[in-house]
Amino acid sequence: MTIGNLLSKIRQMPSTHSVVMVALLPIPIKNRIIPQKRLDEQRQTNREVLNEVLQQVLHPLTFKQNPSAESGYYNVLCADGNFRHCKPVLAAWLADCPEYSDLHHLERHVCFWYECPKNELGDYVPPDKQHPRRDHNLYRTLSDANTKAADAELSSGHVHRGFNVFRHIPWIVSDLPKPDLLHTMHIGMLDHLQKLIFHFMKTHERLDKSNAIWLSVPAYHNLKSKNKSHEEVSQWNGKEMKEMSRYLLGVVTQSLRGGSPAQRPIFNRAIDCTRALLEFYMYARYKSHNDATLSNMEDALRRFHTVKDVFLLGRAGKKVKAKANALRMKLVKKQKVDEETNADSWMLSKKQREINAWRDYISHEIDISKELDADFNLPKFHLMSHWAEQIR
Repeated sequence: MTIGNLLSKIRQMPSTHSVVMVALLPIPIKNRIIPQKRLDEQRQTNREVLNEVLQQVLHPLTFKQNPSAESGYYNVLCADGNFRHCKPVLAAWLADCPEYSDLHHLERHVCFWYECPKNELGDYVPPDKQHPRRDHNLYRTLSDANTKAADAELSSGHVHRGFNVFRHIPWIVSDLPKPDLLHTMHIGMLDHLQKLIFHFMKTHERLDKSNAIWLSVPAYHNLKSKNKSHEEVSQWNGKEMKEMSRYLLGVVTQSLRGGSPAQRPIFNRAIDCTRALLEFYMYARYKSHNDATLSNMEDALRRFHTVKDVFLLGRAGKKVKAKANALRMKLVKKQKVDEETNADSWMLSKKQREINAWRDYISHEIDISKELDADFNLPKFHLMSHWAEQIR
């Protein structure tokens, strides 16, 4: 709990004691190795327990148990010795995406501002073509109805049925989540960008050159010299990500210099994608905005989505890789059958040409398979499209 007239540099200093802890929320035990049915039941129980705790913590904000309060206002003794007419409000909740989902009874990996389908989270959504905004009052009505039709409508919006304390407070629930630089950008999108660039460099055999340039970045203006390459760092924190954003574009640009005529367009798209996302991040860090800066931020996001497919192979997850490996085994078996069938008729030189042709064909088919199945459907890719609106 804090008051709203403190500068952020004062409010964020622990030594000023400007923030008062109201309660510790329970952390449930993680039971992963259990049947899916029991796991779903346990998650439902965890949500109910969390809501019971939050209901007790937030109960004073409903003002139903204090008849002497005038519309929720209290005479509060302030630090200067004067009494003031104050009204406590629930203003914001800063948390990571999974925590927002648990707090608002939403399924994991969905947008908590708009009802966007999961298979469209990685797409660019223009400001004038947004999906319907989440109506938590409707969710409360449907949850109280407890009918099959109501449950089906909740499920279509990726919402869990059950009591949620946020739907019973006198404020707009969907306005509680705020743009969060730490979770969405520092340890979110910038971390994804680093991994995508690392995979891109490895695929195009530029990793050694990239590591050499990375380690050669000198100490300058609060930047420390590097003694570890990218893959040698086990975990990045927000401060390190913030520093890395100052030189990442230079490292990528220098690492992708040269190349064959066929590689140049691909390298240029990788550089443009990196530049666009870093521009969005730099604009998002502004302490104040106007129409021009917000327009530039939205333009950077649009350019990022235009060229992000250059990193698509780096988004291949476990399921995509497993499917690609199954295809590889199938094609390798065909190659062996072809070699055994033509073993007597092929000369040594032709056999080597056929082996090389098979190798290139298998590699090409694997890349196509990964590109078809990989996607950018992550909540943090999608949440950036709402930042300009939330800032306004």
